[in-house]
Amino acid sequence: MNVLEQFKATALTLPKQPAHFIETNLADSGEVNMGEEYFPGDAIGILTYNLPSEVDYVLDRLHLLESANKTYEVKLAKPIKKKNPELPHYVPKYVTPRRLLLECLDIRITPRKALLQAMAGYTGDECEKRLLEILASKEGSNLYNELILKNEMNFLHMLKYVASCRPPLALLIEHLPRLQARPYSIASYGRENQMRIAFAMLNDGKVGLTTHMLESKLLHPSKWDKYLYIYLRQLKPVFHYREEDLEKNIVMIGPGTGMSPYLGFLEYRKGAKASNRKVKLGTAWLITSCRYRNRNYLYEEELKQHVRDGVLDQLHVASSRDADSQYKFVQEVIEDHKEELIDLLLDDGTKLYLCGEGRTMLPRIQDTIVTCMSKVKGIPKTEAADLLAEYRKTGKYLYYSMIRY
Repeated sequence: MNVLEQFKATALTLPKQPAHFIETNLADSGEVNMGEEYFPGDAIGILTYNLPSEVDYVLDRLHLLESANKTYEVKLAKPIKKKNPELPHYVPKYVTPRRLLLECLDIRITPRKALLQAMAGYTGDECEKRLLEILASKEGSNLYNELILKNEMNFLHMLKYVASCRPPLALLIEHLPRLQARPYSIASYGRENQMRIAFAMLNDGKVGLTTHMLESKLLHPSKWDKYLYIYLRQLKPVFHYREEDLEKNIVMIGPGTGMSPYLGFLEYRKGAKASNRKVKLGTAWLITSCRYRNRNYLYEEELKQHVRDGVLDQLHVASSRDADSQYKFVQEVIEDHKEELIDLLLDDGTKLYLCGEGRTMLPRIQDTIVTCMSKVKGIPKTEAADLLAEYRKTGKYLYYSMIRY
């Protein structure tokens, strides 16, 4: 675990847009050389906090606001039905309710049926209690899918939905999982004692925990702990670019901040090209997108410099809101260059990387690749899909779905 005190932000785009982007440069104390610890495609895990306003809401519902800062001992209740019971390791033995909800428990988790059943026992309104019991039952699976999964309802939403439910804090300790660190792709490589990440702030009313924390630490540092707690981690599935990949062809596709790991790839290639190593870089394509080129085309000059330096061979940028744009979406770039692109993908020495929002965007891009492969090779789409699936199994195709944090 690294504890960072030095970090600064740069606005990559103007605020008050549907989405604006911020780059954060992280520097350590010099005791750890982060440039030697990580490789392109690796990520950092950032320890995050729940929103104070949401924590206060839960405390209020549990009638714990007045005692929120009082320290309690957490211990197992008796009798205990479970075999070899133990407290979760992430729950301190002595802790305040506020700290427990702020730092330890994930109050935005999608509620499982066991939690809903437990909540029903502390719900005063009979209709709300019956709803929770139905949602928790086997027979209520369709309703659970429609109400909770489709609407992306989390524990907080559910607590607001059933207003008469007042579960005890012990129930939350039992059923809520640990508040996990959030992974962010490292958007640099080889910078001594320094790394950078880029993240988006979407003005859609939804607040990401980590992005809110980072932005708040940078804009209102006096209100937050000045330190940032991070650790190095590999993305899963593995999304790396190593020395043995330098001579391979690479096709990198990443809309918006989905291009973040590729910035590290390109800096790694630049360093290899500038060194005395006799390495012949493989062909490199980057396909990305933005809304407006003059507002949120991320790292434009840096990418163009990589092209001039011979580190990046093909750079294609779609812009969805520019009236004069040749391409609105990444899929259109792929379709327009399908012959050259598919021929490159079919080469044994090529790797395909796809990174971005995974709920809708990446499946659409992947489907476009399958369609183009079907057209170029003259094979059924099912066969093309099977081929791409085989590429994932063998590591020729690496896919990383980004989640909003």
